[in-house]
Amino acid sequence: MSQQNDSGFRTFTADGAIAIHALVRQTATGVDTCGIAHHAIGTATQAALAANDEITVKLITASGTHKMIASAALAAGADAFTAASGKVGASASTAYRVGKVLEAAGANNDVIEVLYLSDGAAVS
Repeated sequence: MSQQNDSGFRTFTADGAIAIHALVRQTATGVDTCGIAHHAIGTATQAALAANDEITVKLITASGTHKMIASAALAAGADAFTAASGKVGASASTAYRVGKVLEAAGANNDVIEVLYLSDGAAVS
């Protein structure tokens, strides 16, 4: 049966542990942490401690900004790209652009505010 989501948030089953604010990707069985070469469907609004945990994801189409985890220092106004472990970082050859950094990150694991851009363009 077809459904529609107008809230911008959806519950998924986690394939494994997922950190809060990590980018996630859809899998055949739910969601998993997004890697550098994956297209993200949104950000985890709560942590999954193990496989089969139910978590809420803020979808990329949701209004407002997203909290994301930085993989390194990022300047406000910079483009944010997919990085390893569900984080965002600077441009890389296999990365996808996910948004604009609105709040600078000083170091790895800083949680920052990002305006999601849904173009998902790969870096060439």
